[in-house]
Amino acid sequence: MRYLRAAGLLLAGTALLAGGVAAGERWLGERDATSEVNGVTDAVPRDEVARSISGHLSLPVILRGPRSVDCARDLRAVEGARTHCTAHYLRGTDRDMTVRVVRVQGDEITYVHDAPHR
Repeated sequence: MRYLRAAGLLLAGTALLAGGVAAGERWLGERDATSEVNGVTDAVPRDEVARSISGHLSLPVILRGPRSVDCARDLRAVEGARTHCTAHYLRGTDRDMTVRVVRVQGDEITYVHDAPHR
């Protein structure tokens, strides 16, 4: 009886761990964001792009994300448009990345960023 309980706890723990790892990988793997386009400039302001990227690079429980993110320019509402951004971390480490528009739909665009370059 004791062995069955231990085996059950082991299986439950393994399933919980596997589910947590899968959810974490999915969350960290999602690098897309959708933002509303400014009607005057027909672009998403670079501050909005930077805020979105900063959120993607930060873990929800452990604050190990960048202290700030800067983007070179606004992101135009044209599929394939790009801008370059830099994530600034606490130890003086900067990581560059490219942000690219993958979809334009009405007054919203969806964009993705690559992994920060080391």
